[in-house]
Amino acid sequence: MTDDSTDQYSAGEQGLGYIYQPRFALLRLMQLPESTSVMIEKDDDLDFLDIDNVKSLASLKHKAIGDRLTDLSTDFWKSVRIWLARYNRDGRSEASLRFFLFTTGTVSKTSFLRRFLLDRASEDGKTASLSQLVGEALAKTRSDLIGEIAKEFHLLNDEEKDDFLSRIVIFDSGPRIVDVPSII
Repeated sequence: MTDDSTDQYSAGEQGLGYIYQPRFALLRLMQLPESTSVMIEKDDDLDFLDIDNVKSLASLKHKAIGDRLTDLSTDFWKSVRIWLARYNRDGRSEASLRFFLFTTGTVSKTSFLRRFLLDRASEDGKTASLSQLVGEALAKTRSDLIGEIAKEFHLLNDEEKDDFLSRIVIFDSGPRIVDVPSII
């Protein structure tokens, strides 16, 4: 039998993600108002719609123990690409959208992504705007994938960039798939 961890055709990681989605959706629904609905794999991994028709698009990232998100983590930027497409489709600043990234990993202590955490640490006197920090990070990338996302982001005007970024929240150190049933 082939070891799945080295098999180039293994779908183990994707399979884990697909099992994680409904478990995590149930967990979140139990924490939200009863009037909230959830859709799986519609506009993102999970879409939560509240009674006021505000849609929260949630990307789920079940990572290996010890994984960290950094300024140029593709997990974050792939989610940004999805969110940008929905933001543009739904009228940019007129859109009733929020964007959530739920990850089992942690945000690096040196990353500007810490500014997206729900329990944001103090900015320690930093004066750079989030839009500036994003621009600086994107300017450093050598990734073709992130470079394409940067082009899409820079199509927004300054006010739209600020509005878009203000809608993002990262929830790090989330429950692992094996922990979700006992939490529920």
